[in-house]
Amino acid sequence: MNFVKYSYLIVRLSKRQALLNLFMVTLLSFSFSGCSDHVRPSSGKQLAQFENAGPVHPTDGMDRLMKSAARRGGYRVMPGEVLELTMPAILQVVTAEGEGGAGAVAPYMCRISQKGTITLPVVGEIEVVGRTLTQIETAVINAYYPKYAVNRPSVFARLVERLEQPPFTVIGLVNNQGTFPYPADVQYNVMQAIGLAGGLNLDLDPRYAMVYRLKPDGKIVNATFQIENGPMFADALTTHIKPGDIIAVEHTPRTRTNAFLNKVFRVSVGVYVRPEDLWND
Repeated sequence: MNFVKYSYLIVRLSKRQALLNLFMVTLLSFSFSGCSDHVRPSSGKQLAQFENAGPVHPTDGMDRLMKSAARRGGYRVMPGEVLELTMPAILQVVTAEGEGGAGAVAPYMCRISQKGTITLPVVGEIEVVGRTLTQIETAVINAYYPKYAVNRPSVFARLVERLEQPPFTVIGLVNNQGTFPYPADVQYNVMQAIGLAGGLNLDLDPRYAMVYRLKPDGKIVNATFQIENGPMFADALTTHIKPGDIIAVEHTPRTRTNAFLNKVFRVSVGVYVRPEDLWND
């Protein structure tokens, strides 16, 4: 085997790949030059109007909205809320000799723990947080059938006690987007809310966030915040979000460019040499 020859081949391939990557960097730099976020943070006047637009307190109208969402199966439960499960009474006892006939149904009340679970008779803990009522019904049925029940049982889930105030939601270019409880005795600013969602996606380097808020009259208002160190970053540190807010770290032309470049270099960077190219004559 001529190791000198193959070593020379690797060096040539490495140089060729390096030149190709350099060419791609130069080409892409020119192609995407001028790409920016095209986003303007809200002015002081706009922020003042935004802060006066809420929050939506859990009034009768809000209660009706939440109950309607729950009936449609769209509301996702949170830790601390209370569920009522209507299911065959026989599922709530260890043996079939327990009280209640085979056709009897009985309500079972359970509070969702801070880790997002409820405890079912016989079965034990199952995870429910973040699920709709329809999904919870399916999860309860699957927990009992077929391991503990011969026939597939009928289960109805109802939300009987919800959080004192609506949660807030963080979506978009964060590491753990989702809906989070908003305790009555705390206040979060925009950056703290993003931190609770696992922080920003640093690969894409987003610089702006939009906060959407529902007014009592049903209209939606929004404000844009700079979320990187800059002249208007202080607004994201001094503006408190409110119950029901949605914080969206959305794509901009620049973050889409970053996503494209990140994907390109994950695929192209490196030298690909098959083992047989090195060891076969």
